[in-house]
Amino acid sequence: MKKNTWIPAFAGMTMGIFGLLCSAYNPSFAQDEKISGGFEAFGNIVAGAGWQHHRIKGAVTSTVARDVNGTIPGPIGAYSQAITINREDEFKFFLDQFELDLAKSFGENIRIRGDLDFGSGTLNSGPRFANATGVGGQGSNVIVEQAYATANFLGAEFLLGRFNVPIGFEKVDVIYNFTISRSEIYRALRPNTFTGAKVYYAFSDLVDWHVYASNNGSLAYDNGGLLPAGGFQNTDIPAFGTRLGFNWGEEGKRSTFGFSGVVGQDHPNGKTHISFLGDIDWQWWISDVFAFGGEGIYRQIDTTSFTPGQRKNGKYFGGLANFHWLLSDVFNLNLRYAYTNDANGPSNAGVLVVPITSTTGTPSQSLTGARQQIHEAALDGQYAIAEGAYFRVELDYNYIGPQFNASQQIFGVAGVLAYEF
Repeated sequence: MKKNTWIPAFAGMTMGIFGLLCSAYNPSFAQDEKISGGFEAFGNIVAGAGWQHHRIKGAVTSTVARDVNGTIPGPIGAYSQAITINREDEFKFFLDQFELDLAKSFGENIRIRGDLDFGSGTLNSGPRFANATGVGGQGSNVIVEQAYATANFLGAEFLLGRFNVPIGFEKVDVIYNFTISRSEIYRALRPNTFTGAKVYYAFSDLVDWHVYASNNGSLAYDNGGLLPAGGFQNTDIPAFGTRLGFNWGEEGKRSTFGFSGVVGQDHPNGKTHISFLGDIDWQWWISDVFAFGGEGIYRQIDTTSFTPGQRKNGKYFGGLANFHWLLSDVFNLNLRYAYTNDANGPSNAGVLVVPITSTTGTPSQSLTGARQQIHEAALDGQYAIAEGAYFRVELDYNYIGPQFNASQQIFGVAGVLAYEF
């Protein structure tokens, strides 16, 4: 009997075509198509441990003064949420953050990006997670550090969304700084992250310009969350800011110099009471192995109080000097000194003083926690373990001199492992 060999052949071909058609409409294949081309995923993790000691002159039960964001000086001051008292030793393991950044390009002119920071109070990630209102609500474990879309048009980059403010010497992410701790200038005196719109234009390789508008919130620290007693105000005009930058030198050792200014309403519906700040920052590579960086800032918060004797504006100024040495291809050394002066703060040191945002006309506004001067010194050594990974250790000493209270000293040591992927 003659076999019909064409039947199994036809069946096999039919099943093959059907399989190809199914795969063409398979959602997983469609998803791969959506994310292919111009998709990036990167991030970093910083984890460590540290010890610091608090000493308040002549005091027994006095607490260490905290700034508006709930932090104190010291190598682990940004990760300490407990109320610390005189002559108290504090040791902590901490996870600064695990950051995952996602970006997608659409052609040459459109790009979207989102930076997600993971941490929590349980992980000793600091008050910024305790204050945040992110995915998990108040006290969120996830902070949307950045989330924006950009479009290139007429040679300029237009951005809309949430972005890190182009201002100052110290960066938002610890991994991109030279020290583990950050100064009071970063922690309390200037903004770090805004929600709004920004335009960037590079006149040349040597000169660039940022101009932005944002929600007012609190110019002190708008990091996605409500500060105590409320951190956002209903204002009818946005805050405005700018940075004019100058750049020179080779890639990887590029020197920079920037002039920045921010102005906005810290009080609701009060256009006559405008708060502002001016800032300069620089990083100058004097040689192939040595760089001198720094920052200077003046900040003023206008009060709306009409009570006699309580009409002083909040005035703050500070400076930072940073010296960076490349000792070899894998080891570098860094010395930082920062000074902050809270000229008109209240006398009640040791408590979390709410500035600006409590009630209209409150005289007790302070970003640092009291009328005082703060000196912060940090010596860091960093060893590159592998590409994108390093170990850093920091020795830290801080002196706080309140005008009406006992002086305070905080000193300690910390170390972190950091990896960028």
